[in-house]
Amino acid sequence: MKSTALKRRRSGSNRKETNKRMKGSLATHLSVQLGQITFKPPLPQINNNSSRFQTLLDEVSNDALESAPSATVLDFDADVSVDEKDFILSQDFFCTPDYITPDVPPLPVTVGFNKMEELPCPKSPEKIKSVRSKRQREAALLELEDDLPVETENQAATEPQINKQGYVSQSAVALRCRVMPPPCMKNPYIKDASENDVDPFGDRRSKCAVFFPAALGGDGLSRYLADFHEIEQIGTGNFSRVFKVLKRIDGCMYAVKCSTRKLYQDAERQKALMEVQALAALGYHDNIVGYNTSWFENEQLYIQMELCDHNISFNHSSKLCAEGEVLEAMHQIAKALQFIHEKGIVHLDVKPENIYVKNGVYKLGDFGCASLLDGSLPIEEGDARYMPQEILNDNYDHLDKVDIFSLGATIYEIIRGSTLPDSGPYFQNLREGKLPLLPGHSMQFQTILKAMLDPDPVRRPSAKELAGNPIFSRPHRTFKTK
Repeated sequence: MKSTALKRRRSGSNRKETNKRMKGSLATHLSVQLGQITFKPPLPQINNNSSRFQTLLDEVSNDALESAPSATVLDFDADVSVDEKDFILSQDFFCTPDYITPDVPPLPVTVGFNKMEELPCPKSPEKIKSVRSKRQREAALLELEDDLPVETENQAATEPQINKQGYVSQSAVALRCRVMPPPCMKNPYIKDASENDVDPFGDRRSKCAVFFPAALGGDGLSRYLADFHEIEQIGTGNFSRVFKVLKRIDGCMYAVKCSTRKLYQDAERQKALMEVQALAALGYHDNIVGYNTSWFENEQLYIQMELCDHNISFNHSSKLCAEGEVLEAMHQIAKALQFIHEKGIVHLDVKPENIYVKNGVYKLGDFGCASLLDGSLPIEEGDARYMPQEILNDNYDHLDKVDIFSLGATIYEIIRGSTLPDSGPYFQNLREGKLPLLPGHSMQFQTILKAMLDPDPVRRPSAKELAGNPIFSRPHRTFKTK
């Protein structure tokens, strides 16, 4: 019984000593160092070396309290084995590393008796670049490549070839084309326009040609139907139709010319744009049909122009009968030709169907065959009934005089009262200058008309000489007739 009691007393004393050691250890872990409270929970005793480590920890803690107020880093690796380091729980075990710690200035702390010292703020740990993270990124890239569509042999035989190295989905290309501006066309009728021949989106636009072969409305809506109310068709030709329309936004009447053919190729669109570019380069003139705007829609070219009353062809009821009216039309069209020739442009299709009337003013229109005076652009002949012999023989040395001959043939047709033939002896006599007398018209008028139809283009008057002829300045334009 005594031995049992002694054992109990010894075990009780051992428990008290163990509790004191644990309390002392806990007090050491809760020691105040440099103004910072470091909490270290009591460590579980997992091997026989724990007492040795506890003694070492107490000694180092006591030394830290007696040392200077500078920061002291506890290094347990000096006299501790590898097994002892495994159970030392650091802050990284309890806390997640702070990756969003702001970079702030050091914080002042109180050390000792009223002594201040700046303690630097902890910094966020750097991102670890390991081989494992690199392999993970490479595996993710391989998964993305596996998701790309794979073209089978049957698809390769039927679908167009696509460059797999720079593959872009069709939806992305279509979206890019919708927001891409149309190309900048170079206007050959404007001199010194080389700086305008710039297309920064040329490489992208070539890729979009598969999806949008022509310049269309990106949203699929019709600009013609949205902006205009069509009244009636007022003209037709070999390549276009003309409609009388009401513009919804301003309530005014206009003429809209629409190409009848579908313009799929770039060469076809460029050729159709020649009329638009010529009108835009010329600008406004009283005796030229006004140009407003143009656009492509459904592979067709639309041109908004000034609406005139009618032309002077025989298809309309209004005809020029008196010589004074004929001279008035000749004078105004001569001024129009003078204006365009001074701009370096020739019409090459002057005829009754292309001379319009609006409020008593004669206007030259339809510049579909217009070209440059120096012959640097391709020449497209107009109606052969009004063409001189030299252009039929492919002689383009005097293109401005071609317009003078065509105007003379137009006036002669109006005076004659019937359309000119497109072949036969009468056709040939007119090109040889064999003009019969015109009963009921003055000699001055017939002399001017014969000079305009001279077979030699050099002897024909220029547009400036014709517009400045004294016959047009006589009052009331009354002439003696034979």
